[in-house]
Amino acid sequence: MTSKDTILIVGAGMAGLACARTLAAAGKRIRVIESGDRVGGRLGSQLIDGMWCDLGFQVSMSNYACLESLVPRGRVERHSFIDGAVVWNGDVHVRVIDPKRSPLSVFDPIRRGLVGWRDLRGAARCRRWARSLRRGVAQSGTAMDVIRRAGFREHFIESFLRPFFGGVFLDESLCVPADRFLKTLDRFATGHAELPASSMQQLAEAMATPVRDCIEFERHVDSLDVGRGVVLADGSHLEATHVVLAVPWDVTAKLLCMESSVASAGWSGTTAVHFRTRASGSMSPLIHLNGSGAGQVNLVCSPSSVAPGYVEDGWQSVLVSLKPGDGRSSQIDLEAVRKEAGVVMGLDSSQWSHIATTFVPDALPAGDLSELKHGLPEGVSVAGDWTGDPSIEQAVLSGVEAAEGLMVGG
Repeated sequence: MTSKDTILIVGAGMAGLACARTLAAAGKRIRVIESGDRVGGRLGSQLIDGMWCDLGFQVSMSNYACLESLVPRGRVERHSFIDGAVVWNGDVHVRVIDPKRSPLSVFDPIRRGLVGWRDLRGAARCRRWARSLRRGVAQSGTAMDVIRRAGFREHFIESFLRPFFGGVFLDESLCVPADRFLKTLDRFATGHAELPASSMQQLAEAMATPVRDCIEFERHVDSLDVGRGVVLADGSHLEATHVVLAVPWDVTAKLLCMESSVASAGWSGTTAVHFRTRASGSMSPLIHLNGSGAGQVNLVCSPSSVAPGYVEDGWQSVLVSLKPGDGRSSQIDLEAVRKEAGVVMGLDSSQWSHIATTFVPDALPAGDLSELKHGLPEGVSVAGDWTGDPSIEQAVLSGVEAAEGLMVGG
């Protein structure tokens, strides 16, 4: 076979790897090129001073069926957070759990005033709308429109819904589409947030294993040569029968010369501050949410309390996710972050030592990117989490679907 018989996949993130895996399993000849020096793309982790630091607060979900089909938990062990979250409302710490999972758990948040009966009715309405969405019955407007239609109290919105889902979407205004909010709510209601042993990077490494010999790193694409392949930044040409662009939406738009079509789109950024402390047994596999409305911290958790392998024995890792922003600011008062994170967790943080701060300006795509999926040149396909509701599962699913589309088309 010659290079002209090859399907070229640009990008070794989760979408590109899923596409490569699916095509390779079908006997297709593939070649994967990646501009960076590792697999995983925006999903990933760095090993710093003996501790794994995920690129922002990232979780997998137990109901990611497409991810599970390619990276089963027998290959990469996953460990669940305890359901719900502990909310610091500025006065007390209150644990909030979906009453469908634990009916009796609702009485404490009600007694403490965090949850009211209107909020329970609102949650029931949202779950009903989420089930209807599976049948194709959509809700109009934004996430906040749905939240207000559901009838939640303002206090619950500000102390729980805004910080929780604002952290998930990296948008405190909750202006994401209503259906995206309901799908995400349904995902959390029917599954469990998880971390793999030894960092999120392990998911990408396992996804890449069957096709690793086909991946070439630090290969930068300059332009498409439609019908023939791609031109690299060094001027060389790679021939291929078909090109799959499994790269971020802005790179996709540039290569397709469609930047003006998605000019209003952008990125939501995030910043994570990583600390290490001596293991004491005081930390649990829980998400601690800042529902006080003040400060710069969104949530705090201890990844090493959830999954093994994040840090050396005798130590615990702490991840502090700051409130959504552009993910670019280097002006962070680490001492203030450490103190505030301790308050949110209800722990003494004076002995926490700073390991790293990860800035992720391009964490989640934001805006209408539908134009990029239509009118593609012959011989070009696209994949990526931006093709649907951004998530690890959507990235993997889009890669599989791009591969299947190629196989159906011959």
